[in-house]
Amino acid sequence: MKKTVLVSSLASVIAILAACGGNADGSGDTVELEFFQFKGEAVGEFDQLIARFEEENPGITIEQNNVPDADTVLLSRLTQNDIPDVLTINGGATFGDIGDSGMFKDMTGDANTEGILDEYEEMLKRLTGTDELYALPHTVNANGVIYNKEKFDELGLEVPETWDEFIALAEEIESAGETPFYSTYGESWTILPPLNALASNIHGEEFFERLEAGETSFSEEYGEIAEKLEELLQYADNDVFGHDYNIGNTAFANGESVMYMQGVWAIGEILEANPDMELGVFGLPAADEEGSNDVVSGVDVALMIGEDTEHPEEAQQFVDFLLDPENIELYLDGQRMFSAVEGAEQQDESLQELQIYFDNEQITSFADHYYPQGFEIDVMFQDYLLDGTLEDLLSELDEEYERLSDN
Repeated sequence: MKKTVLVSSLASVIAILAACGGNADGSGDTVELEFFQFKGEAVGEFDQLIARFEEENPGITIEQNNVPDADTVLLSRLTQNDIPDVLTINGGATFGDIGDSGMFKDMTGDANTEGILDEYEEMLKRLTGTDELYALPHTVNANGVIYNKEKFDELGLEVPETWDEFIALAEEIESAGETPFYSTYGESWTILPPLNALASNIHGEEFFERLEAGETSFSEEYGEIAEKLEELLQYADNDVFGHDYNIGNTAFANGESVMYMQGVWAIGEILEANPDMELGVFGLPAADEEGSNDVVSGVDVALMIGEDTEHPEEAQQFVDFLLDPENIELYLDGQRMFSAVEGAEQQDESLQELQIYFDNEQITSFADHYYPQGFEIDVMFQDYLLDGTLEDLLSELDEEYERLSDN
């Protein structure tokens, strides 16, 4: 939408244009772009970036639009053909559903892709099931094991690199009179961080292609994953199925366990509860071979442009700005995520052990991003870990997959 700048005299117009250098198209109008942004916790960082962009581009105004339940609002707007000029989206199921709808610009040949890590472009393409790229990865998250550095130092512990070392570490912590893990499976989604780390490393990304082709099944692949997840359960002594995510963050911050299997998104809340806590994060080592474990990571924020935006050049200009490494690092300073763009690194000391995985491109994607819509693997594993049997779990996984794949 264009807004006419009203001034009282020609002299005022000349003064404004001289001060601002005109605008994007050389006219006296200001181009306004809607920036639909789904992360409430990132509004402050994007406000800073918008201010910087508008200072550098005085002919363009950015209106940041952040709403609760952004996915639902976005889907509703798409049914009305009301598409934002530029938007952020998480690289998950919603993007997979709408990416190739024809409502968003095909970014396949975009010059920014030269600096974006290939793994994240491929993740987005797998989600849409296309060769085209309908969003540009901006920042990415990671699963891991958050640990209390002070307690590691006190007990003389070392970060494990294999599954056997991981279990031995839990045993050593328990022998020292400390609790290895705090788990919060009363909220079923909290099962996903360790489940994803195990599944993605054990069966690999090719599992989903073989599953779709009928060449394998959950019964064949998920026995080891389930048994290892159950093994970890014995090293938590809190009310695992009565506690939720918020309780877990606070409890870990208060020193009630030495380790906590969560994503990097939990760090902010942990440090709010205990600002003096010294944290580290390592990738959960699912396999027994040293050096063969990847960190589970997904696209936390991707950038899309509306196919029919009235201002395609200005929208592209804003996306280019957001993907500049210097601007990404401003975002990373406030948000404990990692960059999908080469040249921008997370400097937070607590995340440096994970940064090594990104530097070495030891990255794999979230397994749960590729299950069929409605495949509630967290709930099925919650039932199994609470009082189920392995045989029933594997049968249910296969039956649910077949049911949802036929729809």
